[in-house]
Amino acid sequence: MRRNKLKINPTVLKMSMGLMKFRRRVEVPCWHVDHLRKVIRIFREYADRLEAIADANKLKPSDKMSASQQVICQMNLDMQLVTPKDPRERGEERGGYNHGFGRGYLNTNGFDELMARDDMDD
Repeated sequence: MRRNKLKINPTVLKMSMGLMKFRRRVEVPCWHVDHLRKVIRIFREYADRLEAIADANKLKPSDKMSASQQVICQMNLDMQLVTPKDPRERGEERGGYNHGFGRGYLNTNGFDELMARDDMDD
């Protein structure tokens, strides 16, 4: 009697080993005018890298996706190095209802630091 071998999907195997995820996210700094040009440059550079991976004929589909996720993680690291840096501490929240910026609850963490910057006055 023949036993059926369990079919192994390379993508599922990489996901089960923690090498891939269903989606990757990139946090883009976008509160200062200097961020705009820097972010555009990073997007162009990494779009070219991703396109080269997509056009690679020698890579299997699972390898293409694994390589593209690594490139996206590198892009996220480059985005974190863009200056000026976020003035807020990670995980800290400061907010309330009586803040003068509108209705409802608002997290105003970092607002005081941005108000103190002279380069952001229009």
